[in-house]
Amino acid sequence: MTNLDPSAEGPPPTRRPSVLLVDDHEVGRRSLAKLLDAMGFDVTSVGDGESALEAVRTLPVLDYVLTDVRLPDLDGRDVVRVASGLSPTPRIALITGWDIEPDEPERLGIDWVFLKPLNVMEIVDKFRKAPPRHLESREDRPSSP
Repeated sequence: MTNLDPSAEGPPPTRRPSVLLVDDHEVGRRSLAKLLDAMGFDVTSVGDGESALEAVRTLPVLDYVLTDVRLPDLDGRDVVRVASGLSPTPRIALITGWDIEPDEPERLGIDWVFLKPLNVMEIVDKFRKAPPRHLESREDRPSSP
């Protein structure tokens, strides 16, 4: 039975971690979104950079950004730059089949670089081992008396 009393004690309701998936290859994007959803993530998927920028600006919560480097209308790094300006900053992963500069992840605030072909379990493992930053900041705060 559900207790609808807002003053009732108990843990706050939990939500699934949110992922913005940006990839212009529709079949791959849909497949990856389904797999991430099955692994417990709430996935918003888009196929181009402008849609990704709009999602970054409008999604109420954004825990992880997983973006391809090469998009039809802009570079995935542009999505990274905008997402990096959010507070709290989402965890950011870049998908690429190409080499990137060795200092690029640190310089742009990228947490992970995943090379194609993707290993979905590697992505899920990294996401699960690095909780969303808003949870980190909550855990770092002293508890109320």
